[in-house]
Amino acid sequence: MTHTLNRRGFGQMLGGLGFAAATAAGFSSPAWAAQTLIYGNAGNIDSASNKFAKIWLDLVTERTNGDLVFDIKAGTIGGGKDVLDGTALGTVHLYNGAYTGLREFDVFYAPYFARDSNHAQKIANELLFDQISSAVEARYPSMKYLSVARAGPWKLFTNKKLETFEDLQGLKIRAPQIEGVIAGLEQVGAKPTVIPFNELYGALQQGVVDGMATLGNLMISQKFYEVVKHCYQNDWGIGLDKQMINLGIWNGLGEEYQNILTETFQELEPSDFFRATAEAEAVNFAQWREFNGEDSTPLLDATAAQATLEPAIKALSDDIFGEGSYDKIQSI
Repeated sequence: MTHTLNRRGFGQMLGGLGFAAATAAGFSSPAWAAQTLIYGNAGNIDSASNKFAKIWLDLVTERTNGDLVFDIKAGTIGGGKDVLDGTALGTVHLYNGAYTGLREFDVFYAPYFARDSNHAQKIANELLFDQISSAVEARYPSMKYLSVARAGPWKLFTNKKLETFEDLQGLKIRAPQIEGVIAGLEQVGAKPTVIPFNELYGALQQGVVDGMATLGNLMISQKFYEVVKHCYQNDWGIGLDKQMINLGIWNGLGEEYQNILTETFQELEPSDFFRATAEAEAVNFAQWREFNGEDSTPLLDATAAQATLEPAIKALSDDIFGEGSYDKIQSI
């Protein structure tokens, strides 16, 4: 007997089987009743990443006439690795974050690998896109890499005021589980200490570390001014938010809704995320000084640090992407 499913019937089937199960059964048309997809990020709801996610995903809901609805899990389901692992398993559907566990992304966080956010985006979306996509596919066969968003520069934060970057020697500085950050801190003599983002505030509060490296645009939204004194205006690596989606979910969207999801992101990222984040930096530093004093946001001479770091970053780049890659990256 042949059964014909109408839109309502298909939606009921999805409700009974679950969206991923329906996808596995071979149904890939987007003509289904509203489904809630879980978006996950380690930051809180007031972070720049999650404010942008709400703008982006609300517009996707509108453009799909309510067929795609999103539940934003912001800082409530663990650190970046937890969220990414959940996306691979399908308990989270759409991942946004810094962590990937991939050297191909980790190197972007090495200080002075990229000149600025625009340079980093060009490297990721053009020069090295195929290599990066292949790396994601090999490591996470149940996920699809979509794109990067320019999250702005990373910054260093310390309780002891640094006069030069040489003063980092011997200090325990929190790092994420990202090779580029760890390599940069080691090269200047610091002692990188890996702490998941969702445990970072408590670690600073308890004095587990002397400072941290993290995305600059989180300085106010995460209330880090309460637990660390100085934030340096120098860029210390470039932040890229990676957007990845569970492959079963992606295949189940169908081409029309796949395009709406990705094209809406590309349309909004330049203004509602990158520009908004860049414009907020001066405001964030001003607020930081209100909390911690006029001398709490130093700008250090980075000449010596860059000279110290460049050989290590070049070696790391060429090891990951092949001999001569660092020079090609610097030439674009």
